Amino acid sequence: MEEGELEKYWDFVALEAKDFEKMLRVEKWRKVARNWLADYADKRACDFVLKVIDDVIKLDKSAKILDVGCGPGKWSILFAKKFSSTTAIDVSPKMILLARENAKKHNLGNVEFHVMDVSKLNFPDETYDLVNCITVLQHVFNDDDWRSAVYEMVRVTKTGGHILLFETAPDLAIIRRTRHLAIRTMRKYIDEFRMAGAHFVYWRAVDLSLPVTFFGLKTYSASFNKKVYYFMSKSILFSASFLSFLSLVASVLAELIDYRLAETPLSFLSAGRIFLFKKGKA
Repeated sequence: MEEGELEKYWDFVALEAKDFEKMLRVEKWRKVARNWLADYADKRACDFVLKVIDDVIKLDKSAKILDVGCGPGKWSILFAKKFSSTTAIDVSPKMILLARENAKKHNLGNVEFHVMDVSKLNFPDETYDLVNCITVLQHVFNDDDWRSAVYEMVRVTKTGGHILLFETAPDLAIIRRTRHLAIRTMRKYIDEFRMAGAHFVYWRAVDLSLPVTFFGLKTYSASFNKKVYYFMSKSILFSASFLSFLSLVASVLAELIDYRLAETPLSFLSAGRIFLFKKGKA
């Protein structure tokens, strides 16, 4: 995407998410049924990210957090509940408005939101204990902007602080571009962060269950719209309730795969990965 297109795209996603929430309130349940795989994907990401923060980083509650590409504020709100100070940024003004609305519902006074490009952070050096970047860099198509984003995140991280990423970053990238993703290898991420001043310390697989979950999650990663949590169908053969049942079975199977095999030798088969960098010399 060219400069400016990314902001417009996420503005559209934010508006689409709000519109669907209104529509959902008046939908008859006989036409709408839960997509349990979307709920599972949320739970999986939350469990795995918090496990890294609590067990690997062992982050103190007094930590200052920067949430990059915050979207509607899901991670920002979670961090604000756990840590003393959270700052969140997004390139989309409408996403920031939505995030502020969501934060108000939780009565949080220790989180602030800013419209900002990750490749041009307006924060001082050595400010944050943790920079959180969940499925953001994979949407930066321009390589120069991507490198600038890496250097900027390292710059604003305190020496000894961490940068946590969750991105599509396989060992081998056969397909380098999709409509919404710029796929770079994990080695490329490791090399770029090393040159920026942060060394690689940990990684874990996230989506080993992709062959099981693909159908139910094919639109999940590209949208914050609540419609990804539901099936709507008028088909007799594939009714919404039937699709919901299939998604429930698939989510149970996916959990067995992802939670038991994510840190085994089979982990290399996962394209979605959480990886952690620490600023300073190894």
